[in-house]
Amino acid sequence: MKIARSMALTLLAFGAVLHSYTHLVEADAFHVGFWLLSMSPYLVGAVVLFALDRPHSTAGALLLPAFLDAGAFYSAFIDPQSSTASLGLAFVPIINLCVLVPIGGAIGWWVGYRIRITSEGHAV
Repeated sequence: MKIARSMALTLLAFGAVLHSYTHLVEADAFHVGFWLLSMSPYLVGAVVLFALDRPHSTAGALLLPAFLDAGAFYSAFIDPQSSTASLGLAFVPIINLCVLVPIGGAIGWWVGYRIRITSEGHAV
């Protein structure tokens, strides 16, 4: 369980640093609403980790959004290939929150459930 918690905390820190850097340094102006939209998957993950104490669900929920956020940052700021590359910064948080976080959270919950069942010695 300690590995899942450290992975979840690492993913939470990654999201907070990436989106804070993007909105404070790379953007022309800081917009709280857009920053909160970008941070929303990580805020949901923080609630699941700290309030519900489900590190496997948090790690599962934030793994794919972290990769997608990193890819959107790369395509918008490091190596933009088109003029519409920055649109990913607007749509990726919505895709993360509505699609990837629920699916990843469910998979992470299932993995944590299987680990608990197996470690308690119950046969399935």
